[in-house]
Amino acid sequence: MKENVGTIDRIARTVVGPVLIYLGYEKWGGKRGELKGLLNIVGGALIVESAITRVCPVNGLLGLDTRGEKVRSRDREQQKKQQSRAGSYGVYY
Repeated sequence: MKENVGTIDRIARTVVGPVLIYLGYEKWGGKRGELKGLLNIVGGALIVESAITRVCPVNGLLGLDTRGEKVRSRDREQQKKQQSRAGSYGVYY
């Protein structure tokens, strides 16, 4: 999947994810096997994972991209470079 998590979003996920993991384990019964706590632990882990990989499937489904225009223009430059490289390997007659 394509990256769709920006810097501010990553910072928020890096804070919220571990908080959910902690609350799920300590406060909401995750260490005792209660469903509420276990679901919060899994949810927190998924949030942290999306911060690390910079890819959020939910953002992708909703068509959201929190990276900002600066990164998008860099992506366009990389795509142009890849296209120009691909064009230089054409078949010669």
